[in-house]
This record gives sequence, structure tokens and C-alpha cells, in this order.
Amino acid sequence: MTVLFISQDGIADHIGQSQVAPYVLGLAGRGYDIHLLSAEKAGTEAIAADYRARFAAAGVRWTTIRYHKPLVGTVRDLLAMMHAALRIARRERIALVHCRSHPPMPVALAVKRWTGARVLFDFRDFWADSGIAKGRFVPVYRWIKRRERGFILGADHVNCITARGGEHLRRLYPEQRASWSVIPCCADFDLFRLDADAGTAARARLNIPADATVLLYLGSLGPDYLLDDMMRLFKELRGLRSNAVFLLMVNNDSDLVEQAAAAAGIPQDTLRVANAQRKEVPGFIAAADLSVVFRADLSKLGCSPTKLGETLACGVPVIANNGVGDLDALLSPAVNGSLALADLAPATMRAGLEQVLARMKTSAQIRKSALAFSLEAGIGAYASVYEALGAGEC
Repeated sequence: MTVLFISQDGIADHIGQSQVAPYVLGLAGRGYDIHLLSAEKAGTEAIAADYRARFAAAGVRWTTIRYHKPLVGTVRDLLAMMHAALRIARRERIALVHCRSHPPMPVALAVKRWTGARVLFDFRDFWADSGIAKGRFVPVYRWIKRRERGFILGADHVNCITARGGEHLRRLYPEQRASWSVIPCCADFDLFRLDADAGTAARARLNIPADATVLLYLGSLGPDYLLDDMMRLFKELRGLRSNAVFLLMVNNDSDLVEQAAAAAGIPQDTLRVANAQRKEVPGFIAAADLSVVFRADLSKLGCSPTKLGETLACGVPVIANNGVGDLDALLSPAVNGSLALADLAPATMRAGLEQVLARMKTSAQIRKSALAFSLEAGIGAYASVYEALGAGEC
């Protein structure tokens, strides 16, 4: 079966490296004939060259367009993807279009009209709602949101990354007839693993004392990620462990950290801000004693944080805020040493920290509890959807 996999997220981006390329390579390894179409940013040519070699070795064909920033850029990207997809469809017998997130869905549905291929709409999080809430490039997000119903009605299968997100969508669009699945964001357990020596080396590299209690934040910064509340959590941690250090592994806007720390009255020498290549990240995770996952707005309903599987795979427990995807049900001190806070009041934060710091589970137990987030589990789940769609069962 030939699959056209469409992603506006570039393979050279951190999301592409963690949540697109591993699945494409894994599914190709299971015998699927995959043509990948993605939008790549300028300045990422070295990373792209590495992945082009990997894809070629796996038999994956890769077509790219140049990514442009919104507003006009989104239209340019959509038209470029449409032309590229049409060229691919003319040359190849596409049986299935796997569309990752909202932006490429007009292209996926066009391919369906041209070829009769079935469409898997990988809904991911509430992309359009989140964009509208942020107040940037709102016309683009409103345009996509108005078409969301048509995307779901036109899809043959819809995958959500959280059960709560899927339930919300089925209530919102009760007339849909597509089949559904829930496949969370998964992590490469071969890369993200227990490695105490790497953690020790990372602490030395960042000048973190061996006896310090380290809180980790891994990922992007911005209004969605409640940096001020994370600083308040760290302040409560310092009340429990005076030697605590806050390690922020971020890929954007690192200047926001200093501002948020100053506002919370947190000394700058208790912070460590770093960035790293993907292969280095597990070592920095191993340097932590616990990690934080906070998220805001409607998009948190459909949020399955990539960092969750990665940190749990490294044996590091997680503290999250209430209502983030399925984390309320997934995080438990008794299961994985982790916790979803009922609210973000200081007393609740402190009580939650005390529970997690008690470490009711060992690192090995935490990792074992997270096997549902392993890359192999995710690839297997997508392969089952592909098989059902190919057999006409969805």
C-alpha cells in the first residue's frame, strides 16, 4: 500500500525529529511504501541531509516545499503542497493519505477527490483553537477552524492523541461517520533510557551540585506553557529543598526565563537554561529528579506532551496541572510516581511536590509504567489503522 504522509511540521524541526520521522521510518520498516511531503525551514539543510539519507535507506521518498511564515506564507505553503501532492498522485498510486494536523487537510481531501485514496486525519491537538486564543495570525486560524467540520466529515479515520480530545470532537461533530482511534505522542525508548552516568555528566557540565534537587522543564516557552506558574512551583520546591535548581531545556525565547524568575523573586543562580541536540537531551533529563508539564487553553484537552513519554522513559516523574489531555488519569504516585495537581494554589503545589519527592516508585518502575508511550507501541497502533483502512474496515 502506498501512503502519502503530509506534514507542515518540517522534519528538521524538533517536532519533526521526535514525532514525524520516527513514525515514518518505523512504518516503512513494517513494509509500507511511504512518500513523505513536508514543509522545511531555511537554515536546516544539514539536518535535512542526514534525514534524507535515512529515508533513502528505508525506501521512503521525500518531497519538500519551503516553509514560509503566516499569513501570506501559509497560503503559499498550501498552494505549493497542493501542486506537489498532485504531481505525486499523478506518478504514484496513492491508497492512503496520512495528514498530520490541520493545515494540510485541504491537500489531503483534494488528493482523495483526485484519486479515491482514503484519508487518515491525524487531528493532534486543537491547533486552530489554540492559535485563535494566542491572538496571532488569527485570520489563518479562523479560516482553518471554519473548515474543521469538513475535515472530520471528509476523513475516513480520525486519530486523536488524547481520549478527552476525541470525546470533545465527537460531541462537537455528532454527524461524523469516520472511525476513531487514540494514539498518544510516543518516545523512542532506545534513545530515552535510564542512564545515571549521563545524568552525572550533565550536572557537571551545567555546574549543578551532585546533591541538588533538580526540577526540569523540557520544551517550548510561551503563553501556553504557564512559565509564571512553573516559577511558583519551583519557589515551593525551594521551600522544601533549599538546594533546588531549575533546569530549563528550551528551544525558544530563553530570555523569558530571566523575566519570570525576577517577577517570582527567584535567584538567577538557581536557574540553568540550556539547549541541546536531540541525541543529547536524554542525558539532561537524567540529571533531573522531577519534571513539570503545565499547559493552558482549550488545546490542553487534546495535548499529549511529547516530553511526558521522554521523561518517564528516563525514569523521571512528572508534575502536571489538572486537565492536560489524559494526564489526570495517567499520572499517579502509585503507578508512575507522578501527579496531576488539582489546582495551582501554593499549598496544592507544595503538597504535590512532597508526594512526588517521596518517590514511591523507582526509576526503573517509572520507565516500565510508560511502555504505552513507547515508539514501538505507537508505530504498531498506526500500522493497525493503516491495515484497517487498506482493507476497507474503517
